[in-house]
Amino acid sequence: MLIRVAVFGALGLFVACSHGPWLRTSKTVILDCPEPTLSAKEIVELSQAGLATVEENMLGEHHSIAALDKGMPMLKQAALHGNLEAMSRYAGLVTWYGFIDNAGDRFLGRTQWENAQEGMLFTILAAHLGESYSDYDAATFRVLLDPAVAYPPGFFDDSSGTAWLLQGWPSHALDPIREQAYRWKSCWSE
Repeated sequence: MLIRVAVFGALGLFVACSHGPWLRTSKTVILDCPEPTLSAKEIVELSQAGLATVEENMLGEHHSIAALDKGMPMLKQAALHGNLEAMSRYAGLVTWYGFIDNAGDRFLGRTQWENAQEGMLFTILAAHLGESYSDYDAATFRVLLDPAVAYPPGFFDDSSGTAWLLQGWPSHALDPIREQAYRWKSCWSE
C-alpha cells in the first residue's frame, strides 16, 4: 500500500510540475497581466539591483549560485513589471543555468523542464517588447511571436539559432507559452 501511495504521489507531482512554472493545473491557464505593485523608479532600482547582484562573485564567465539565488527573484519581479533589461537577462540566465547547463538539478526551486518553459516564456516576451534577435532567428521568432502561426514541418527538429532550444519539445508544451507571452505583450505601457 505504501508503495502504491508513493507511486501515485510521484505521478501526481510529475503531472503538477509538467505544465510550467505558471501553469499548475492539468488545464492550460493563461494569466491576465501581472498586477503592478512598484513605481517606475522602484522597477528601475530593482532591475539594477538584480543585475548587479547576479554578477557578484563571478568566476570568469560563471555566476555564483548564491548570487543567482539572491538576484534572480529581483530580476523576475522587475521583468513582471515590464522591465526589458531585467526580462532579457532573467530569460538568458534561467535558460542557461536552469536548462542548458543543468544535469537535472533543481534551479530556483524548479525542474529543468520548468526552467526551459520559464526561460522560453521570458525570451518570447522580451522579443515582443523589442529585444532584438538575429536575422537567422527571424523564421523561428515569426512562429514564436504569433500563436496563430502554425508550426512549420521540422520546427521542433531545427538545430540552429534559438530553435535548437526547442528540439524535442511537444507542440502542446509551447502553445501555452506562446499564448501567455502574446497576452502579456501589451501589459506595460512605455
